[in-house]
Amino acid sequence: LTEAFPSLCKIVGEPTTVTTEVHFMAAQNRFEFIFQVFVRAITTSAHPLVLFLDDLQWADELSLRLISTLVTDTENSYFLFIGSYRDNEVGASDPLVVQLRELETKKVLTTNISV
Repeated sequence: LTEAFPSLCKIVGEPTTVTTEVHFMAAQNRFEFIFQVFVRAITTSAHPLVLFLDDLQWADELSLRLISTLVTDTENSYFLFIGSYRDNEVGASDPLVVQLRELETKKVLTTNISV
């Protein structure tokens, strides 16, 4: 995580191991897993985490995958994700709509509010 967020070194210290170069998808999977474990580590019943992101219609597929990883994490009960998007700017094949359908098939609890 310190490669993606260098300021994190101020909290956790400098990495003591050298990062091994891996294929892009392996690196993405590693990042998602480490970020998921990080979110688990900082959330507790006394300190839950609420993440709100706006304009998800512009989110790229990798960002949507990371969000999906977090919201499908059954080992973290103290994380709440709130996202908003303009439904008039997405079509049936848009990455966001595809990801939302995928979350529905995984039985992720969602609440939709249209305004």
